[in-house]
Amino acid sequence: MIDLLPLVNKNVTFKFHGAQLRLDLSHALFSSYEVDAGTRLLCKAIGKDEVLAKAKRVLDAGCGVGVIGLSVAAAFPDCVVEARDRDLLACAFTERNRKTNKVKNLNAAPGLLSVSTPGLSGQGQDPNRSYDYILTNIPAKAGGPVLEAFFKGAKDLLCPGGRLGVVIVNPLVEAARTWFDDYGWDVLVDERGANHHAFVAQAKAPALQQPRPLADAAPLADAALLANAAPLADAAASPEHGLRPLDFSSLDLGVYLRGRTRFKLADASYEASGIWGLPEFDTVGYGTVAAAELAARVLAGSLVRDALFVNPGIGHLPLWLNKRLAPERVAAASRDILSLAATGANLASQPGRRPAYMAVDALRLDELRPAAFDFIAWNPDIVPDHDWISPLWVAAARLLKKGATFILACPPTELLRFEKKRAPGFQRAGEKRKKTYTAAAFIRI
Repeated sequence: MIDLLPLVNKNVTFKFHGAQLRLDLSHALFSSYEVDAGTRLLCKAIGKDEVLAKAKRVLDAGCGVGVIGLSVAAAFPDCVVEARDRDLLACAFTERNRKTNKVKNLNAAPGLLSVSTPGLSGQGQDPNRSYDYILTNIPAKAGGPVLEAFFKGAKDLLCPGGRLGVVIVNPLVEAARTWFDDYGWDVLVDERGANHHAFVAQAKAPALQQPRPLADAAPLADAALLANAAPLADAAASPEHGLRPLDFSSLDLGVYLRGRTRFKLADASYEASGIWGLPEFDTVGYGTVAAAELAARVLAGSLVRDALFVNPGIGHLPLWLNKRLAPERVAAASRDILSLAATGANLASQPGRRPAYMAVDALRLDELRPAAFDFIAWNPDIVPDHDWISPLWVAAARLLKKGATFILACPPTELLRFEKKRAPGFQRAGEKRKKTYTAAAFIRI
């Protein structure tokens, strides 16, 4: 597990309902200098709610560093709070802040915004799971259909009389009001801030109604394809790489599907499903194109049995490698469980032979078996004011076999910085530039 301390940007205090917290914020996560205005507005909206004060079970969906969930848990120690986020770094920071504040009644775990899949349990959703309150600083970037599905599905996880508290940016307020109306919510609190609205809502009494279908709903065949392909943690891959893979058997990607598109990348053609909240859903980015074209050149004639892709997006580079070199095993590492699930689902949807797939927490690359990979393609998380370069070289030196190839794709200025810190034992093997990105290849000697 990586050391989180270098990713701490600031320590702040936050008060809620008589409880005071000290919170580490990170420049690698949302709201890195102070608790954001939206979170403050939501806490103001729920602060005097007696339903929250008496709640026994609360869900913080999209927890970030844990401000909302930890505030509720600290203020109401008889309540059990479940904090979920698709970003594994956010979950790690929530856990860090939980320990700092000695909060015992909060559990942080990975999960998508889709409230029908609250965690990575590997056992599917508990049909008896119910909450007295669901809270979220709802991420606009998740995409309209995903947000709408959240408003539709939240009622199914609430106890009778349970409540939903959300804060949303002003441009989405009218859409939120429509979703409240369409899916049977009574808005009890509407708190307006400079750039946000906070709402507290309660489900209306059951009535015969026919809400309209979800906007931009995916074709059923494609949605079923993704849903069936998502559980791709391959136990057989684990002994080869020395780390237990993440299990996506409780995730349903159907609501995240944008559509199926045919792509051509470095003379390989394939189909892939775009995903709401992930880039490259209809066009392959410059960094990926540069990396694939360079890999086509430097890997020509190579035998690649084991490949690792760090931050693969929806899986374009793994799909390209599968078409060109047919590896036996593919590992993907990311902080983002949606990216890992999408990559696995897209690989599983390919015709013909497919590699064994393993999804890896990018915070735990140090737990992978040394010298495990013939090829690594790395799309780095470039965090301002943080040395991302030295740990990357250390990881590459540890994970690559002798004679194996490592490709990095990033902006040219970052590549220059990367080259200046090159670790011993690597030989440069070429580069490829595409617009604002450059890919560089290195051989482990």
